[in-house]
Amino acid sequence: MPAIHKKISAIHHRVERFSGSSGFGIVTYRRHGSHGPRWQSNYQLLILHRGSVELRVDGIAHLVTTGRGILLAPGHVEEFRFSREVEARHSWCQVLPQDLPAGMTFSASALHCAARCPPRTLALMRLGLKSAFRGERDVRAAVSLVIATMWSFVSSLDETQREKRGDGNSTALARFHSALENLDAGPRTLDSLARQAGVSRGHLIKIVRERLGRTPMELVWRERVKRAAKLLSETGLSLAEIADQTGFAHAYHLSRRFRQQFGRAPRQWRMGIWSGPGAESL
Repeated sequence: MPAIHKKISAIHHRVERFSGSSGFGIVTYRRHGSHGPRWQSNYQLLILHRGSVELRVDGIAHLVTTGRGILLAPGHVEEFRFSREVEARHSWCQVLPQDLPAGMTFSASALHCAARCPPRTLALMRLGLKSAFRGERDVRAAVSLVIATMWSFVSSLDETQREKRGDGNSTALARFHSALENLDAGPRTLDSLARQAGVSRGHLIKIVRERLGRTPMELVWRERVKRAAKLLSETGLSLAEIADQTGFAHAYHLSRRFRQQFGRAPRQWRMGIWSGPGAESL
């Protein structure tokens, strides 16, 4: 408990209940509160009950307002900026990736997409919070309930997305996401990305801009910066070594891109991650 209280006082929020690494929790943030940067290691569904939060995932902003939720995924850098006008209150449930059933995955289009929570998802979240408040220690039951809550949210989101876009564009986007996930340190061009997505250069730019709000190459560099951030937080490698491993021409190139995405120099960011409370996961 002392460690928890230390974290709470440092980042200006009040945790009312959290049942464990895989489980449920609810928290209230003071006006203009903040949290992070942190490295997300779990799948986590966050639902806003009051106020709002600007959530930056790998430097890309997502606004989550009252009654809406967002599914977060492991392997991303997150920063939270909460309402200035009122206290922000949100619940969450989270599960360790290794606790997911074999073969179970969430589609890339369901991740980091703020959407209204259906009644079933809210009911499952309330049930999980009741179990947490009662202090129940059945880990298997908690994991099963977390997965059901997340799946309820994702299923509703998938239905909405299927109504909004055709199968051809969805396939191209899925292939583009796969290309991003499998980036290596070698060069990557718009032509090669379009070939992997199975569409023309112009069409890839169009659908990526429409769906993701960025150009394909902007997302390539953001993915490279995200991987550099992971190495900064988890290793003692020099900036030049990290630049070489993540596809940057040199340390200066990495530093410039990093500042654009996170608003601070890589060394400053590393010091904040290693020394601050944002290094911890809720």
